[in-house]
Amino acid sequence: MEKKIDLLIYNDKIINGSLVMIVGYADFLGSESHNKDLSIKRADNVKQYLVQNGINPGDITLCEGKGQVDRTVKEKGGFPADRRVDIVVNNKVRKKTLDKPKKDTVRKKPVTGISEMSHMDAGSVFLLKDMYFPPDRHTIMPESNATLEKLFAVLEANPKLKISIEGHVCCINRNAPDAFDIETGEAHLSVNRAREIYNYLVNRGIDAQRLTYKGFGRSRPVVPVEYTQEDMERNRRVEIRIISNK
Repeated sequence: MEKKIDLLIYNDKIINGSLVMIVGYADFLGSESHNKDLSIKRADNVKQYLVQNGINPGDITLCEGKGQVDRTVKEKGGFPADRRVDIVVNNKVRKKTLDKPKKDTVRKKPVTGISEMSHMDAGSVFLLKDMYFPPDRHTIMPESNATLEKLFAVLEANPKLKISIEGHVCCINRNAPDAFDIETGEAHLSVNRAREIYNYLVNRGIDAQRLTYKGFGRSRPVVPVEYTQEDMERNRRVEIRIISNK
């Protein structure tokens, strides 16, 4: 691995000013917690090696371990190719961030979210803010309760309102169907997160005929190329689409 990194630095593939993301992995051998720790250590070792060789630590925008790569078919000796660290480098200077935004001649009132649902037209979409899930899982965290309660209250007060709950994920190849859900052992994470919100509303008494849920994986990113943790968080989201309001 060190020789490969040396070549990247020597050939100016990684230079100061690059945006660098480091993601470690492990194969399925060992426990889940052990593999998670191992993938983090692998990523951190690569980060330290880059820094030791003159790369600015501030240019490393992400360093994390994803744990084991789950496979449906498992061989006795594991998969050496899964014991790896991926380095994603972008050497392009994004000048747009330095430019002053142009003034709009007409400013539209932004859609703020749940509180305006009852006034939105069919087809309107908004981000369901403050929804939290553990990494690689679909179980809703308690910090999301206020958002869910507000969503339920608006639906209960507007019985003609019908919505679609739409899940999206980040950090995977756009051609992949979806992210892996540790809790189900299947690659349906965006679907499962949307369905979890659907189940919450139905269990609270909202008519299931008024609700649908879908998962789009990473096929509809807000940020096409993820350079930073912020980019990933923008793509990792749940949206609400108004189906009918009459």
